[in-house]
Amino acid sequence: TRTVKWRPSFKVFPIMLNRAVARLSSRLSGLTMRSVHTEAEMAKKGIVLPSYQDAVWSYVKAQRDGDKLYIGDHVGQELNKDGEMETVRGKVGEGPDAEVTPEHAEKLAAQAALRLLSTVSHYVDGDLDRVDQIIKVVGIVNGTPDFRGHGKVVNGASDMLVEVLGDRGKHARTCTGAGSLPAAVTVEMVVRIKD
Repeated sequence: TRTVKWRPSFKVFPIMLNRAVARLSSRLSGLTMRSVHTEAEMAKKGIVLPSYQDAVWSYVKAQRDGDKLYIGDHVGQELNKDGEMETVRGKVGEGPDAEVTPEHAEKLAAQAALRLLSTVSHYVDGDLDRVDQIIKVVGIVNGTPDFRGHGKVVNGASDMLVEVLGDRGKHARTCTGAGSLPAAVTVEMVVRIKD
């Protein structure tokens, strides 16, 4: 009996390789793979989320409905002299009645956005890669009667969301003023979540 040795043809190899790649691709297509690694990118940029703060009255910080997470308003805070986070209160504007400058209010809006992201992180078990898209942001500024720069103030929140999430942070937005608020600026948002 004569043994015949098989010799691979180099013409057949590319066909076999293409078939193997196609089989592997079809198997991987059903898997959900993390590709963004939001928290790692934040660390590279030096962005740190503040600690999650739970609701203090008879409400919750966020409510899930299907793939949407509705997050209530978060105010701008900063460290006080005792090293604790404190809500910044007062009227935003440039005139004699203003207590908070528009530039300061813009920074507070950015900090409010970080607090919103901290809440999102809490509700998605610390995995911001599960944020599919920020759908809507509402920013309310406690402005003086003649203040017109609400949009610029709320840009602080919008810019921070895009800085952290990239295109997933782009959103529709409403900016408005209020005659009174418990803070200089408050921001809320709606987020689409992936499971």
